[in-house]
Amino acid sequence: MAQNQIPNVCYEQFNYVKNFVNDIISKYKSLSNWGKPIFTSEIQVACVVWCNERLGLGLQQIANMLGVDKTTLYKLVKRIEETSQFNIYDVSTKSIVTHRMSKLDLINAIDNVLQPKAKVVIGDILESSIIREFLTKDVEKRAKILGHKPYISERQKKETLRVISRLIEYFKSREMATNPDVWTEQDVEKALYDIYGNDFKKIRWAMKYLRRIPAWRNWFEGKVGAETKFITPIQRYITYEQYLQIKRMWKDGKVSDAEFLIIWLHLSTGAREGWESTSLRGRGLEDANTSLIGLKWDKLYQVHNTWILEVFESKTNKTWMCDLSWLDPEPINVLIKYRRNGGSIVASVTGIESVAEFRKWYSNTLKKISNLLGLGFTLVPHDMRRSHISILAELGVPLEIAVSGHMDFGVGWEDLKTAVVFYLRFSRYVKQRIMEEIEMRKKELEKNR
Repeated sequence: MAQNQIPNVCYEQFNYVKNFVNDIISKYKSLSNWGKPIFTSEIQVACVVWCNERLGLGLQQIANMLGVDKTTLYKLVKRIEETSQFNIYDVSTKSIVTHRMSKLDLINAIDNVLQPKAKVVIGDILESSIIREFLTKDVEKRAKILGHKPYISERQKKETLRVISRLIEYFKSREMATNPDVWTEQDVEKALYDIYGNDFKKIRWAMKYLRRIPAWRNWFEGKVGAETKFITPIQRYITYEQYLQIKRMWKDGKVSDAEFLIIWLHLSTGAREGWESTSLRGRGLEDANTSLIGLKWDKLYQVHNTWILEVFESKTNKTWMCDLSWLDPEPINVLIKYRRNGGSIVASVTGIESVAEFRKWYSNTLKKISNLLGLGFTLVPHDMRRSHISILAELGVPLEIAVSGHMDFGVGWEDLKTAVVFYLRFSRYVKQRIMEEIEMRKKELEKNR
């Protein structure tokens, strides 16, 4: 992401932190010798969180801008998510101060700074700064596909403008604000349902068009994916017990290292496969940079007693963290034996060079596994993503954690409605566990009467 897309307030704060870091290193030789926070104000921390969440800027990218190791930001964000606390260094008193602010508080702090002061009613659509910027500047696509232009086309801008025009007419007829700069997500969503009635397909497409506008790219989260009102969950997935069976087959020599490790990586990360993001013909795994096929060795690193793997997803333009130990830590030692300096993890493990060849190999591998497990159906690669959320449900991980990516359980789900369907439908144990909890709670209440 270009630096000129970062708001000035954050760009200036990042430069301040970078200079502060350089001064520390110049004087103390390293940040570890300094031993204090590198941030001197809450607005600096807010900018890190805001750029990570609102712009989808990876913590590695932000760390590079600040001149620090990515684990510094990883630990910062982790602490904020878990305790709503962080430390800063007060330059005036030369002391460490603890601030109490949640992640949402920090995001709102930057949102408030960036809030446009605009007229409520406009006569010309270009009076809207949001729309003027959208129409006159290059706008990056949410998902970048190799071999395709990274920017929204003029035709796509016109599609979006047609939806905007309908919304303006709708708000004008009701004597509401016609300036998109002051619209809220809730007002726009209600307007779309009024305009398109109950035609969910049209509403969904309108939402997708509106999310092309940079200021609204995080609107309608979980509401633009599959049409869950008409969805029938696909009955192909594996349970944790079946994963253990595959592991036993591996130890018995019925399944190779490559076959087992790829399935384990896919189940652990829950990543998409990634071949839709690249042209298969002539593309090598070393060139892939997204999803399962884009897993890289330089994105795997040790934090204390575990290994973290960063997974970039071009569909969400977001980097997800996965603690590889959550499903099963034992294969990590085997995976590390295949490690080399940089390059593709999948290529190293399988010895395969092209995306097309790997796709064929993986499909055949899952066909073999389906037969060994006696499933009565044939697994396909995307079933491992469904199995990822199913196993999380089996192990008692709450849905809001399973899909969010905030606790390093791998790649979440952009469409939360679809995630709910799969989470509840695929797990054999969710209802049983809930019923047990209900009975336990009833007994506690009866005992206290």
